[in-house]
Amino acid sequence: MGYDYLKMMEDAKHILAAYNIIEQILIGKSVMQRDIPCFKIGRGERKIILSGAYHGLEYLTSAVLMKFLSDYAYHVINDDGDFFGYDVKALFENVELYIVPMINPDGVDIAVNGIDIMNPYHRKLISKIGIHNFNRVWQANARGVDINHNFDADWQRVTDGEAPSKYGGAYPESEPETKAVTDFVRQEKFDMLLAFHSQGGEIYYDFNGMTGERSLEIAKKMAEKSGYSVCMPTGTAVFGGCKDWFIKEFGKEGFTIEIGHGQNPLPIGMLDELYEENAKIILCAMRA
Repeated sequence: MGYDYLKMMEDAKHILAAYNIIEQILIGKSVMQRDIPCFKIGRGERKIILSGAYHGLEYLTSAVLMKFLSDYAYHVINDDGDFFGYDVKALFENVELYIVPMINPDGVDIAVNGIDIMNPYHRKLISKIGIHNFNRVWQANARGVDINHNFDADWQRVTDGEAPSKYGGAYPESEPETKAVTDFVRQEKFDMLLAFHSQGGEIYYDFNGMTGERSLEIAKKMAEKSGYSVCMPTGTAVFGGCKDWFIKEFGKEGFTIEIGHGQNPLPIGMLDELYEENAKIILCAMRA
């Protein structure tokens, strides 16, 4: 059992009904025309964006972000100031937080629910990439493009064509999911970006030696709170990602958070185990 788009949207409906301090914004649509929602909470001069599920198998990141949204709103509404040791009222007044829990809804649904041969998008995909054990390998979107290799940051192709993972697309920002993120970030001019992936218990903070002014300092604080390691990415993880593009384009603090340990897909049963450490990472970033 995984955390698919329908489950996320059901959770969103309940959270929005419970907490009137949250605003939903639709930042774009996926290949299969699914809405990509963003949830805004808080006010203040600092603007931070959190994002998850760039990869189909990494749906646990969406569940973590949705749980954080609900818990954070609960503590603000109920004037329960102590949230893992952080004063949420102060954070709410000083930070405008935006959460895009599922960048790649089509890919998540393929990874969780498999291929529907009656679906024209899926039939076209099968004609290009063949049959796979989708719930073990599928990271790409519904066109076989790996969203986290599709950003304009030392963009290059890892594979020559559509594949379950690592195909960067025909050109940077070729995919509607990528464009939804980049257009929204350019519009809103965020001060910090956190992109959640799985797995490894690691925090990445640079791109080709470039960082924000306080990136390493903040990464070390997040590591201390969570027990994760501050690391430099290697191999195909060093280019084409959202965090890489954000650092390159804006010169601000951008982070990739690799939640948990194990093999993707991390089971949804790990949510409670991983939640606190990642909530502390988010709260630490908000207070930085």
